[in-house]
Amino acid sequence: MKQIDVKDRSLISLSWPLILTFAVSMIQPMMDSWFLSRTSETAAAGVGAMLPILGALFTALHAFSQSGASIVSQYIGAKQNSHASSTQTMVLFGSILLGIALTLIIYPLSGNIPQWMGLTEAPAEYATQFLSVVSFGFAFRALQTILTALIATHGLTIWNFVGNTLTIATNAALNVVFLEGLFGLPKMGVHGVALATALSWLISSGILWLVLKFKVHHHSKIRDWKRTRVLLPDWIRIGLPAAAEPISFQLFQVFITAMVVYIGTTAMTARVFAGNFAALSVILGVGLGSGNQILVAHLVGAHDYVKANRRVHQTLAVGITSGFLLSVAVALLGEHLLRLYTDNPEVLRLGKICLWCDVAVQPFKAVNFIVTTSLRAAGDSKFPALVGSGMMWTLGLATSLILAFVVGLDLPGLWLGMAADEFYRSFANIWRWKSGRWKSKAVV
Repeated sequence: MKQIDVKDRSLISLSWPLILTFAVSMIQPMMDSWFLSRTSETAAAGVGAMLPILGALFTALHAFSQSGASIVSQYIGAKQNSHASSTQTMVLFGSILLGIALTLIIYPLSGNIPQWMGLTEAPAEYATQFLSVVSFGFAFRALQTILTALIATHGLTIWNFVGNTLTIATNAALNVVFLEGLFGLPKMGVHGVALATALSWLISSGILWLVLKFKVHHHSKIRDWKRTRVLLPDWIRIGLPAAAEPISFQLFQVFITAMVVYIGTTAMTARVFAGNFAALSVILGVGLGSGNQILVAHLVGAHDYVKANRRVHQTLAVGITSGFLLSVAVALLGEHLLRLYTDNPEVLRLGKICLWCDVAVQPFKAVNFIVTTSLRAAGDSKFPALVGSGMMWTLGLATSLILAFVVGLDLPGLWLGMAADEFYRSFANIWRWKSGRWKSKAVV
């Protein structure tokens, strides 16, 4: 039976494993928060305050990986398989180096970053413990990220789901072992949760490497290194702006977190717990958007712009609807979900309000993810980086601060400010896609 080209596959056939993969990956921070909350709510809040920092770092890794994978997809769509293979070798090696560089930066600063975030005493100590251990796993996280992107771009998305599921199961088991002190080990507390996370990245990257080697049949060759000087400029041209916008978004989240810390520990705890469940609302949108990104890159490589445009509009319709419906469902179940973490009545009250505020965020978040990744897949990554970041730190920031501190809404005001930010940027991104300028940005 003749194998169907990736560009000719349906969105659902590519996306359903990605949806499940993303859903499984969302379990890890939620699971870590749950295990930490068994130690203390202060530990969970302190480590949770570091999530925007880690999010910024991992977003950089993800953006560079997706940019490299999109270039691979364009070459595959153009039937230039030799160039696709050389690009894979380049981005694999480059991503590992990037992960090592992040370790060398973050580990020495693991005691300073919590203080810069405004944490003090016990929360700061817990956050430092977590960062000092988990930072040694960044190279494995980088390898896991690029392997996931490359395997997906070949249409083998089901293997990403299998690999991530095994990893999460291992992570849960290691958390139990390290926190309970099984097999003669000491009870490690926050150090144990961080170590379990780092080891899970190692296991995941090992599994995915085997998939790339034996299912994709990728083998690095001497010619790959010779082509690096030709291929690298395109990766940098697309990758740097692609990383800039999501990093800017994560830094914006860091600023919002610092404002939450200023409001108080109760608000910080409520944001961490509510944020874990709010993330469930983006599962379908991110999964479908990731599948759409693969299709768009392959179609742009084949110069089939009409079909690429149609794919984006179809994905938007499903992503917006799913984001809204899932966020409403999470808000309705808010108290029951939050009680998995806490019985503190004030944390429960604030958390429920934030989950209802999140209903206003999710439809526009779906638009931004789908359109931005489509622009990057086509090679047009500068627009969302420059315009998106500019709007975020002007209109978005101003709205957040006004609602929180001028109107006096505090934590809900900051959350509604994030909704306004997504709203502003969604219109700019849609305008850019409709303009059609992305058609001239392709690598091939």
